[in-house]
Amino acid sequence: MTSTDDTTTTSGATPPPGQPSWLTGLKRYGPIAAVVVLIAGAVVLFGGGGDDDGDDTASGTGTATQEDLIRSGPMTPEKAELEGATDVDFGPTCDTETGRIELVSVYAPPCVEPFEGDNGGATYAGVTEDEVKIVYYQTDPALDPLTAATAEGAGAQIDPESAAATVADFVDLYNDLFETYGRTVVVESYTGTGAGDDAEKARADAAAIAEMEPFAVIGGPLQSSPVFSAALASEGIVCGPGCALALNEDIVTEYEPFVWQGGPTPNQAAALAAEMVGNLAGPGKAELAGDEALREQDRVYGLLHYDTPDGDHQPVFEALKTALADNGVELATDVEFTLDLARAQENARTTIGKLMEAGVTTVIYYGDPLTPASLTEEATAQGYHPEWILGPSVLMDTTLFARQLDPDQWKNGFGMSLIGARGERSTNGAFQIYEWAFGKEPANTNVNVFEPYLRTIFTGVHLAGPELTPETFRDGLLRYPVSGGGPTEVQTSRGDHGVWPEFDWGGSDDVAIIWFDPEATGEDEVGNEGTGMYRYANGGERYTIGDLPTSLEEAGLFDVDASVTVYDEVPEEDRAPDYPPPA
Repeated sequence: MTSTDDTTTTSGATPPPGQPSWLTGLKRYGPIAAVVVLIAGAVVLFGGGGDDDGDDTASGTGTATQEDLIRSGPMTPEKAELEGATDVDFGPTCDTETGRIELVSVYAPPCVEPFEGDNGGATYAGVTEDEVKIVYYQTDPALDPLTAATAEGAGAQIDPESAAATVADFVDLYNDLFETYGRTVVVESYTGTGAGDDAEKARADAAAIAEMEPFAVIGGPLQSSPVFSAALASEGIVCGPGCALALNEDIVTEYEPFVWQGGPTPNQAAALAAEMVGNLAGPGKAELAGDEALREQDRVYGLLHYDTPDGDHQPVFEALKTALADNGVELATDVEFTLDLARAQENARTTIGKLMEAGVTTVIYYGDPLTPASLTEEATAQGYHPEWILGPSVLMDTTLFARQLDPDQWKNGFGMSLIGARGERSTNGAFQIYEWAFGKEPANTNVNVFEPYLRTIFTGVHLAGPELTPETFRDGLLRYPVSGGGPTEVQTSRGDHGVWPEFDWGGSDDVAIIWFDPEATGEDEVGNEGTGMYRYANGGERYTIGDLPTSLEEAGLFDVDASVTVYDEVPEEDRAPDYPPPA
């Protein structure tokens, strides 16, 4: 049942050129009990196939079909059906009704036949007969104190020690539940030597990690992700979700199978955002503006877009600008900015001045979650009340950060949310898995950040087969079926499942439509009680490309009765089967 009133219920290649660093929707993985800590850089992040010999038969440039992939991999229920095998014993951790392992998550992978025999021994660097080595990267918050303090002040838990302990628990659990072909996945930590935007330190850290000889890395320096991921890929190391952040599709295809992202690619996020803007705020009166005079004017669009000093996000901006034009939205101006907290208010004055000078009625925001606080404060100071439309972002679709903004500004518009609607914490995502397995709450509240990345690694190993290499790991992830898609569990897929018009190198597929209600009360994503909440239109219904609503009415925008802030019960379509906890 949804909560619709104002009181919510919670409980060997050359490094690639510059590319986006943080725009990923790491949020495909449900309510981010503080993905915010990515900004602080302090949370610990985590990020075969039978007969595959390492060629590109399963890659985006190959010709393999999904059926070919299934047939070439380990024995799964889907493969058994294709081959007419009716007597396969999938072992004690398999739910034969669903065909997935007994994990209390809609993202549980398909069962595989328990492995017996020779696993091939050392099939790749970081892989031995007995182990698969994974490194997780964490940033020292002392090296970026201003950003860390800002995130911590918003209520985020930035405690690497408790995160590491919680990660260790999940590693133990998943080594028992997933098929690892006679190997144990071991996770070793690495603490970065620089701030998140220090490219030289990122290169040095990648080199130091390469000396540890891991199979894969999860987590990384936030704003230096392009440098970090390229350096690891050039060493032949898999850079998983949280390590590879929002890399453009041309870069991903150049470096496949070494880079894997948690959310949609920037190209995909731009396409979703452009369709949303074109459908719901296309040419016409700026009817959602906070100023009566602006509401009488035809829309004039301005795009605020984040970049790094090295221009890493230029390809994303170009992709978004092109996609907007394809959806009938022409920009009158665009204003680029960098994340500079020390000069935030000064930069905001300049930015708002440029928007006003260009006569912008409708501001499309693509960027980080910290900059809008000073922007909206300055807009109010200058008597400027436009429509605000939230496009691709990281964390700006969380109530945690929305509450830092001027509510009289942020209520004038709507946006896209790459993350799912929230539910009561104990019944949600990684919290549910942990309490089911261990009978208590996790020590770290950021489990909905790092657990999905860890689960992605285990899923790739599980579906790769005994001969583990980056190529078979890739094929394992591509074999994973489309999962999720309900209000609280985003749709997840990779490869060619007919969701996207092109081969899908992203991690998630869909968006919800949200708006900020300054009067709604409840808890944010990390448990802070307060006033001001995002409302998920139409109960958090999610949309894939080509299927977004075509009017405000169809989208359910500003219909409080049809919206939800926080679910007090998990929606039926998002409920995983209930299993006895593992012994």
